[in-house]
Order: sequence, then structure tokens, then C-alpha cells
Amino acid sequence: MSVETSADRLVNLRDVASASDALRPGVLLRSDAPRAGDVPPDGVAWPPRTVLDLRDVGEQREEHPLRDVARVVALPVLDGATRARPAGDVVPFDLGRLYVEMLDGVGAAHLADGVRAVADDDAPVLVHCTAGKDRTGVLVAVVLALVGVDRAAIVTDYVRTDPNMPQIIARARRTARTPRGDSHVLAALPPELLTAPAHAVEAVLDVLAAHEGGAVGWFVAHGGDAPTVERLRGRLLR
Repeated sequence: MSVETSADRLVNLRDVASASDALRPGVLLRSDAPRAGDVPPDGVAWPPRTVLDLRDVGEQREEHPLRDVARVVALPVLDGATRARPAGDVVPFDLGRLYVEMLDGVGAAHLADGVRAVADDDAPVLVHCTAGKDRTGVLVAVVLALVGVDRAAIVTDYVRTDPNMPQIIARARRTARTPRGDSHVLAALPPELLTAPAHAVEAVLDVLAAHEGGAVGWFVAHGGDAPTVERLRGRLLR
């Protein structure tokens, strides 16, 4: 797919089952943000029945385009964290640190709600943010860790977004609302935020592994429970 034609279709869509042969296809999808007028995709179970929208309120500039075919659940994992850095901010940007911040506080509660939705809501479940990389990548990593997918497979699934970034950026620029100055936001973002480096998702997996009880212990500590994990495994694993 060329960058020139990427504005009318999802450019970072995939079935999460492609991460491991142990996973059941048609249950969990991940993507960049759907737009009104998108061409229906091929090769995945579509349309979704449940949509987990992880974007900030300010990123949701229109009614969700899938609202007529799916239950749309808003889970703003990082309110405002994707905006440009404040002037004078000299702390080096670290994408892994940003991801780890999602694993605590309000962000963690939204992630736990996302896990429950994947376990219990109507499938296919689509999880997306804007690029389908950062917030989506963290939630997918948590889900896959909870069901026991190999660490290397989780990292491999995450970095599959990296080659898609030029198309993601082109789509964002072509659909931005220039009166709000959004066409200039990308230029002000830390360069690492426009990539999908392995170390970023590895930081998430390190935190989950170090938690007492591992990923399940983290989930329980942030409002989840063991029965939900069992339902998640029953739904996702072959």
C-alpha cells in the first residue's frame, strides 16, 4: 500500500493472533484510529463488535465512525501525554518511561478495564489509539502477557508497527484539521515517538515480570481478578 493512498484505509491494522500460533484469530484486533469513509479492510474479521478507543478526549474530533456497528468504549489511558513537550523541557524523552507510566494510577485502571472488555465483550474486539502503537501497544502487551504468550513474540508483534509509521504519519497529516494547527503537532513530537523500538515494550514487560505474581499480580493489584484472566485465556487461546 502506498503512502499516497493511505488516507482512506487503516494502515496499522492486524489480528493480534498473528503474534503467536497459540492465539485464536478473529478475537482481538489492533489498529490506528478508524476514520469516516475508510475502505472496509480485507483479511481480518470485520467489522468489530466492540471497540476500545484509548485516545484522549481532545483527539476524538468526531463521533466514532464504528459507532453504528460496534459498542465503543472510551478508555483515555494517557490524557494529554501525546501533545508536544513544554518549552524548556530538557529531560530526554524516553518512550519506555512513557509506557511504564501507563501501568500505574488512572492509566492502569483503564488498561485493566480494557483487559476485562477483551475477556467479556462481544468479539471481534478492536483496540486502537491514534497510531495504534503506544497506548494500543501497551494494552496488547498486557493482554498477551496475561495469557502467557512468549516475551519475544510480544516484542515482535509490537515492532511490526515500525515499518508502518510513514503511512501512519501521512494519514494523520492528511486528516488533520489545519485550523487547529494540528498539521504542526507531529513536527514538535520527540522523534522516538514516531518509531516502535523494541526497548519501549520491553520496559512494560520488565515491570509486569518484576511485579509480585507477574502480569497476573499486576492486573489484580489494579482492579482485576483471577477469574477474568481465566476467561481471557479461554477466549484468546486455542
